[in-house]
Amino acid sequence: MHARVWRIAGDVARHTLANRAMGLTNVRAWRLRRPRAGARFTGEPELLDRYAFQALRGIEEVVGSVAGRDIIEYGPGDTLSAGFSMLAAGARSYHALDRFVCDYSSTEAKNWYRAIQEGWATAFPGRSWPDDLDPARFPETYGDRLAALNESVESLRGSGRFDVVTSWQVGEHVRDIEVFAEQTARLLRPGGVAVHRVDFGPHAWARYDDPLLFLRFPAPLWKAMGSNRGMPNRRRHHEFMQAWERSGLAVTCHDLHRFDASEVAFHKLPARVRAMPRESLLVKDVVYVCRHRDGQPLRANVSP
Repeated sequence: MHARVWRIAGDVARHTLANRAMGLTNVRAWRLRRPRAGARFTGEPELLDRYAFQALRGIEEVVGSVAGRDIIEYGPGDTLSAGFSMLAAGARSYHALDRFVCDYSSTEAKNWYRAIQEGWATAFPGRSWPDDLDPARFPETYGDRLAALNESVESLRGSGRFDVVTSWQVGEHVRDIEVFAEQTARLLRPGGVAVHRVDFGPHAWARYDDPLLFLRFPAPLWKAMGSNRGMPNRRRHHEFMQAWERSGLAVTCHDLHRFDASEVAFHKLPARVRAMPRESLLVKDVVYVCRHRDGQPLRANVSP
């Protein structure tokens, strides 16, 4: 028990120091130049599936083919791998929205785009690669179908409306889930569909047996450990459901997974958290599918 307490204390100190460092201009600038998740392609098929094909598959499970759709993705990461796949699948346009726009033409990014083309036939048998999509020239020469918006979800103004609004492992990091939901509703065309996967897991605290240990920390301490580092916002499933509903969206849940209740020390959670619905606390990850209420079926924007 004492060893575990000391280990938690050590992790708290480490995260707090790292967060303070990220508040320093020079340190932050250095860190933001380093790769984030999914930046390096090392050849593993599971990485290609996660960072390049997961979003496309998830969207197509809901709307069918993305051919002819206008798509916007929140938080694509260091490369436009998912967007490249969507364009390969026939999307009419792809917009990437990220507060930290990276060099999407970097050598690492090009490695991803080449790997996507090479792995396409295996991942999507029977679907041919489009002749007009070249990884060596992506994204530089595709401005007619592609836009990278250097803004956060909360600050975005304008930018049009879309058939598909999507994000993958982003909602748990936004500062304001209410605005996240409102922006989704605003950006959706009539008949449009939003597909958002949210990971409610412990992230940096995953090495502990209790998957909800990270919910025990008081809000000021959690802020001290992660306010400059994009740590999870710790908002729970029922709060997202309420945000979707308040924004005027009808929502259904797909691929919902739960934590093992036997691993969670509910009695150690703060009273505010214990008061939350237990079924909400146990949601590990879920794909939210959102539509405007009374929306019409989504139709592809394909010229006759």
